[in-house]
Amino acid sequence: MPKRLYAVAYDVADDTRRVKLANLLKSYGERVQLSVFECYLDEELLQDLKARARRVLDLGQDALRLYPVRGEVEVLGGGPLGAQDPSFVVV
Repeated sequence: MPKRLYAVAYDVADDTRRVKLANLLKSYGERVQLSVFECYLDEELLQDLKARARRVLDLGQDALRLYPVRGEVEVLGGGPLGAQDPSFVVV
């Protein structure tokens, strides 16, 4: 199954949960902003990430958003950008 690029953003109210979620996301992709990761995921990895994130998050207070990316990613300004497939773009 092919992998797709996802922009994964979160808003977590509690510091402990925030650190746990960030550490979890590091195992799936690369941090590109303080609360945004770029992750290449196939369907199995996507479902695994969501299941593991549910165990960390308080769904009444926290949010995790997964945006599939299409096309080429454009970056303005500094900051790291991980290895990317040039066929993807944030729209």
